[in-house]
Amino acid sequence: MKKTLLTYGLKLSVAGLLLYFIFSHIHPGETAAALRAASPLYLLIAVAVQILCNTVASCRWRLIMERLGFHAPRLFYLRSYFKGLFFNQGLPSSIGGDGIRILDCSRIGSAKEAFFGVFIDRVVGLAGLLLLNIAALLMSHKLLPPQVEYPLLLILVALAIGLLMLFLLRKFAFFAQGKYLGFLGNLSERYFQVYSSPSAISLQLGLSIFIHLLSISAFFMNGLAVGLDFPLHVYLALVPPVVLLTILPVSLAGWGVREGAMVGFFMLVGADKTKVLAFSLLCGLTTLASSLPGLVIYLTQQGKPQVKEAEEISTQASE
Repeated sequence: MKKTLLTYGLKLSVAGLLLYFIFSHIHPGETAAALRAASPLYLLIAVAVQILCNTVASCRWRLIMERLGFHAPRLFYLRSYFKGLFFNQGLPSSIGGDGIRILDCSRIGSAKEAFFGVFIDRVVGLAGLLLLNIAALLMSHKLLPPQVEYPLLLILVALAIGLLMLFLLRKFAFFAQGKYLGFLGNLSERYFQVYSSPSAISLQLGLSIFIHLLSISAFFMNGLAVGLDFPLHVYLALVPPVVLLTILPVSLAGWGVREGAMVGFFMLVGADKTKVLAFSLLCGLTTLASSLPGLVIYLTQQGKPQVKEAEEISTQASE
């Protein structure tokens, strides 16, 4: 418990310091004015699109878990996915959103396999983001200065190659030994189990790319809400690197990191930094709002015996 509170406190401090630094260089009053002037219609559309994005993402996760031998109704995965999203929004919990999903699946199958399923879901989601960003940067060549574009492309390609290597590690006996190397070997085996056919790979990558298109469309709507009138392809090129940076577990739900990165990248294309900061804050609030169904699901499930819940899931899956 003490370790959890310490980690939470450190992340909260990092988020607070980053936001303080950003607001010290961008007038808070102007940012507040931009937030007040934001279009409610575009904001509502952004939340709706993000909820749709999360729903499709739960379907992708279900397909992965089924390949690993988990059989549960679609509603089970939808509920668990939204609960995980809510717990990822900076809650002081020792169990993050991924932990919630693993815990849910461990009630109907192996906890170890549940862990691999959630991990693979994260990996294929990252792969879709990388491929989409690489394609967007190539199609929007010279959008960014060369000293930014080329290193960014190099990093993205290196990450994509790293993910591809996960698929091949199972072929090397070296990765069948030891605690950490053995984990990578086991992960590679499950990775192959999920993507052992071209159709499975195509479907999963297609879903991942579609999910990120929906997510970036929500960013696009938030941008329109504050008057950032850039075409969609600009968001496709600039938003994914920001998303990658917010994955780093240094602040609560990416607050502060997202705002600094958004301002940095969008200023490279001539955007007004006050509007960009307002846009980034709205993106964070949109993500939070779209996760609120997870809170409702979590509260309605409280007090329900776990054994009874698992029995209901098994019964529904067999029907």
